[in-house]
Amino acid sequence: MMDESQTPIEDSDVSSKADTFIRQLIAKIMSPAFRNQIYWSLGSVLLALVVAAVIMLMGGYDPGAAFIYLAVGAITSFDQVLWYASPLIIAGLSVALAFRCGLFNIGAEGQVYIGSMVAALVAYLYAFPIVIHPILCLAAGVLAGALWGFVPGLLKAYRGAHEVVTTMMISYATILFTSWLVGPNGPFWDGSMVARTPQFYDTALLPLIFGDYLHFGFIIALLSVFGVDYLINRTVLGYEMRAVGYNIDAAEYAGIDSKKKVAIALAISGGLSALAGSTEILGSFDRFTARWSAGIGWDGITVAVLGNNNPWGVLAGGIFFGALKAGGNTMHAVAHVPIEMVKVIQGLVVLFVAAPRIISWLMKHSQANREEITSEPTKALPRFLAAFFGLASVFLGLGTARTIILATPITPWIVASAVIMILVAVGGVLVFIIEFSRSPRGIDMLLIIAVGWLEAAIAFFVGSGGIEITSLLMAVMAFAFWIVMYVFRKNLIKEDDIQ
Repeated sequence: MMDESQTPIEDSDVSSKADTFIRQLIAKIMSPAFRNQIYWSLGSVLLALVVAAVIMLMGGYDPGAAFIYLAVGAITSFDQVLWYASPLIIAGLSVALAFRCGLFNIGAEGQVYIGSMVAALVAYLYAFPIVIHPILCLAAGVLAGALWGFVPGLLKAYRGAHEVVTTMMISYATILFTSWLVGPNGPFWDGSMVARTPQFYDTALLPLIFGDYLHFGFIIALLSVFGVDYLINRTVLGYEMRAVGYNIDAAEYAGIDSKKKVAIALAISGGLSALAGSTEILGSFDRFTARWSAGIGWDGITVAVLGNNNPWGVLAGGIFFGALKAGGNTMHAVAHVPIEMVKVIQGLVVLFVAAPRIISWLMKHSQANREEITSEPTKALPRFLAAFFGLASVFLGLGTARTIILATPITPWIVASAVIMILVAVGGVLVFIIEFSRSPRGIDMLLIIAVGWLEAAIAFFVGSGGIEITSLLMAVMAFAFWIVMYVFRKNLIKEDDIQ
């Protein structure tokens, strides 16, 4: 009877906790800080794609086709997206956790290698039952990575050695050390022409969960997100690590042992990086090969930066970079854009995330323009269109300049036309900045661009005897925008005088 009478109470307690959790989650999602972070990350990605498009144009590639096939490849190969994302999520969590304690674990790549190396040794030297074997491999790899992170943590805490220097040095040494272990002179070489270990036992491999690529490592990555979020936000240890990261002097004044927390944070960070390497070596390979990683640890840094060191942001950032990698293969195969462009986009994302003034400026003026379009559409629309005409001038100026240089016999006039178009592209950037910030000086830049497009068309005609349609059309449009903006500004001046 007691059990039956307690069941409704227990059910109500569980329901109450679930409701509280859901309300807290909704409140966090609706908070201004969370929305600003979403805008910040999306703005960084969009800026990266715009700059990448300019680079593609200068290289003679079609950015529109490239981005279409990038998206198509990511959507149609979603199992590959999650497969690429799995180790990046765990490595990103490693870097993010260290960041939250005020530390920069730049040696994640070395920890990936030592974790995967130790997991590989357990995978081929010992035979265990099918479920126990991968667990033991992963545990051994995590412990090795934690030790690799604990050493620079101790040096940071008790000797003041900067963790950037120590983790980087240990990382390079580890990569070389693991290459020696499986090389011709190493103890774990399989005797083949390749520097690698013997094949793992089948019982050590992580099972596939979907398609030909996605393995159980993705489930481990999701569990890691929950675990790190719980550790950081819901435990005493996480609170103390965050306190040390915010202000080490205040944390010590409050009685927190900052040295201990620094060492523990880097140890946990190292263990997570090793987990990323261990899951990948057991899920995607059947042996350890020298220099097998494609930069999981380094990419984890970019994922952590994009996710603002938040576990859920890291999850989204990892999936985004996984989409870039999976879609990049299709982009390369169909649009013939070099696969290295994916790395360029990743680097640009990090650049813009780390450039707060650019994103802050865009967010500030985007909000102001949105309010102006809502309240005074007739006043805001011409300026808004002129701003994006400036962006169009950037792409068309660079693309047309490259086209006429490659497709036309080179003469001084053709070179002059191409140079003018490049200058027009620079002017287009200035027009966008001026009009987007609602400055009255944009009308002058529009006239300069109009003259520039016309001069480019004249120089092309003199040099080749042909007509360059793009330059003429852009010149006409620029003059039209200039006239509209000139009349618009005169009317505003009259209204101000009347008032």
